[in-house]
Formats: sequence, structure tokens, C-alpha cells
Amino acid sequence: MNPDKRTLREALARKYPTVDEARQFVTDVGLDIIRIEFKGRADLTWFSILDEANKQGEAQVRAVLLHAIEQHPGDEGLRRLLNGSDVRYAEGPDISALHWRGRGGQTPEKIFGKQSALVPVSFLDVGIRRADAVARIQCADGSLGTGFLIPDNLLVTNHHVLPGRDIAAGAQVHFNYQKTADSRDAEVEELPLDPDAFFATSREDDCTIVKVKGDPSTRWGAIELQPAPLRIDDRVNIIQHPGGDQKQLSFFHNLVAYVGEGRVQYLTDTLPGSSGSPVFDKEWRLVAVHHSGGWIPEPGSKDRFFRNEGILVDRVVELLRRAC
Repeated sequence: MNPDKRTLREALARKYPTVDEARQFVTDVGLDIIRIEFKGRADLTWFSILDEANKQGEAQVRAVLLHAIEQHPGDEGLRRLLNGSDVRYAEGPDISALHWRGRGGQTPEKIFGKQSALVPVSFLDVGIRRADAVARIQCADGSLGTGFLIPDNLLVTNHHVLPGRDIAAGAQVHFNYQKTADSRDAEVEELPLDPDAFFATSREDDCTIVKVKGDPSTRWGAIELQPAPLRIDDRVNIIQHPGGDQKQLSFFHNLVAYVGEGRVQYLTDTLPGSSGSPVFDKEWRLVAVHHSGGWIPEPGSKDRFFRNEGILVDRVVELLRRAC
């Protein structure tokens, strides 16, 4: 067993993103905590952890991976790493190639107080209905991404996840890949795509729309494509399969920093969401499709901020209009 170090580091950083989680993991596997640098960034923390494990030999690296699998038995990516198989997450455009847009100079903590965090109880009910339509995408080469249903059993994701009909034809979508309310693994429905029935893609806007075989919308619903207004400092919610993991929700800790030119950028203190995830406003209206994120420097300063970028829903509507 010799897992790819970079892929293992990324997988563990997604599973255990906080310093407290990483410290507990290190204690559990018997590594010397004083020899490890715990950073503000999860990927740097896990670089240090795996570097220390590697110094102790392959058996210790294997122990790290086995412990992660024990805690996440349903994670296919970790099992593939244990077997020496390739694991690839669909990766968006290099964040360094994205332009810093709008104003900066404020961390999320400095501007959270501008809006009330109170929401009606119905917020949870609507969010669960939206989450039903979100699915994990697994391509034939093992790469993973996220997509979501819109009316007519169409699935929206990124172009870099499904760039062509041939890739889509070999992919599967997994609905209900998540935990139940009692922390059990939910029953998953796996369906193939049908690009011969419908397929449209845009490299420029990093968006693909493809037909799903069967009639999944009757069971999992669909998210309406209706452009919604979005402003700087608005809060957004992201439903995702980060790293191909079970479905997760990031909400109310994401703030819009820029809107325009078919793009929206939002600040967040979480890890990047999976490519193709739907981004919603506080009313659970679809506003964008997530496609990339990372740490970038603010022009004219030494500060670095984590920014995610999504494709505004207007561009998805336009792609669908041109294809129909």
C-alpha cells in the first residue's frame, strides 16, 4: 500500500479540517503531537501530520489511513487509496487564475453582525427539500463531483466535471448519499446519465446540463432555475459532497464579496465545496453553481482571504435556452 501523498493529504484535510479534529486524530493514532505543526489551513496541518507519519515508516501511514476508514467506513475514496487505486476529485480552475473582484479587507467575522442570523423554522424544511435534489457524481475514472436536479430530470454541474458526452455516458449519479437523522447511512439510489437524450455544456461558464435516466425528480424533486437578486454581504448556503463525501451543508458562514459579469465570489472559513454544488440565498433560491475556490492575496495588501467562486444562475438559464 503506497497511497498518493497529495491525494491522501487532501482527503484527510477535508475529513478533519479543524485543528481540534486533527489533534484528536493524531492522539488516536499515536503520533507525537509536539512534532507536528498545527496550522490555520487544514492542508498545511495534514502535510505536517503525514510527514511525521512517513518518517516512522509505511506502517504508520497505513495506520493513519485505516483509522480514517474506521471513522468513515462509507468513504469510497479512502478505500481506493488503501487498495492503491487512483482517486481524483474534479478540480475547478486554478484559483490563482481567477480575478479578485469587489472590495476586500474584511474577514467574515468583521461583517457577520450586519445581518441577523435568525431564520424561521421553515428554513430547515425548505433546505431539506433542496438537499434532496443534490447528488454525487462519479465518473468512470473515479473522479468525483456534485450536481443537482432541475425540472425535466436534467442535472446541472460544472463543465470540468462532465466536459463531454463520452464522459457523461460513463458517469453515475448517487442520490441520497448522506446520513439519516439517527446517524445511519441512508439508502442510495444510483442512476446513469443519458447524454444522447440531452447534453449542453459551456467551457467559458464552466457549466454542463445533462439528462438523467429514469424519473428521479418524482422522488428527489427539482430546483427551479429562476434568477434571484444577490448583493454584497448577502449570506449564501451551499449543499455539497465535499471530496465526494456524504452530503453536507455549509450555511450562514458564507458572505458574498462580489456579484457581476456572470460570477459571484463569496468569503468563507470552510474548505472548498465540491465542484457543481448549488449555491442558494437565504430564501433557498438558487443563485449560482460553485466551481472553484482557494486562498488568494488581496491586491495592494499582504492579507490573504479564502474566496469561493460560483457561476451565476443567469448563465445556466442562458445555456439551457440556447440548447433547447
